[in-house]
Amino acid sequence: MAQTLYPSAHILEMFMPYLHDEQRLIAVLRKVAAMDFYRNVELPSFPTKAQRGTVRSILQNEGLSAITFVAPYVNEAGLSLCDLDDARRERAMELLRYHAELAADCGYMTFGVPSGPDPGEALRPAALEAQADSVGRIADYCAQLHMKCSLEPLDRYTHKKGLVGPMDEAVAWFAPLRAEHPNLYLHWDSAHEQLGGLGVLHTLELAAPYLSQIHLCDCINDPAHPCFGDLHMEPAHAPDWTTEGFLTPELGAQIIRRAADFEPAAGVDRFWISIEVLGHRGDDLWHKEKVAREFLQRCWALSGVPYGR
Repeated sequence: MAQTLYPSAHILEMFMPYLHDEQRLIAVLRKVAAMDFYRNVELPSFPTKAQRGTVRSILQNEGLSAITFVAPYVNEAGLSLCDLDDARRERAMELLRYHAELAADCGYMTFGVPSGPDPGEALRPAALEAQADSVGRIADYCAQLHMKCSLEPLDRYTHKKGLVGPMDEAVAWFAPLRAEHPNLYLHWDSAHEQLGGLGVLHTLELAAPYLSQIHLCDCINDPAHPCFGDLHMEPAHAPDWTTEGFLTPELGAQIIRRAADFEPAAGVDRFWISIEVLGHRGDDLWHKEKVAREFLQRCWALSGVPYGR
């Protein structure tokens, strides 16, 4: 085993209805920390300074690392990092800098940024240039705040229609960017890779030199299915551990074993893996957490790889 892997709770996604409710999110963070299973948490921003201090204290006292993803706020604002209108793209950058400052004040380890939408073949080269400029600038801003920055490639042709992806193209585009910005990493998501069609384990290998984190996420890639696409569906659960998607505990275990065998990317001191499942208004959100946690534990048990503590 070349690197240690740490289990992570994707609180931001599981408790998405609480996105703008700081007090409820802090209560969730306290309960998750008390479980003494997760060693990393994925959280949203906390605009209130006193609440950021509370989050920072919980993370420090519990020995937890944390990451945030700015995608929900970028999407809410209707902005994009690859916008070919310079004024709109600058508004996106202003929003990212604001959230990066909040993240740093919370003591987060990593700031996650999204791919913009694919504008089509004719405009794709210009959009990729704009995306690279945006990502490089925010990575440098994060470096000033003592944070890593990560980018998650998406599926381009099936559901999310993101600019950055499929993984073979993403890695070729990302490599020179990473050489200029050493705090910049890739984030691998199993659902995007399944929908991308290149082979989940193959794209994991492609991303390995730049990888700092993994989302295990189930999806259905049959376009005729009413639940087609990357909907952040619930994973398989006991007793039969089956879903209509592709992600079995056995495949999850394979992914964990392969990631444990990778040499750590330069600068990665805590590589984490989480289950990505989306909570909706009206859901039993703690049921979502339980199902996600038990699936992750099942994958890890089958892998034979020890947890990082």
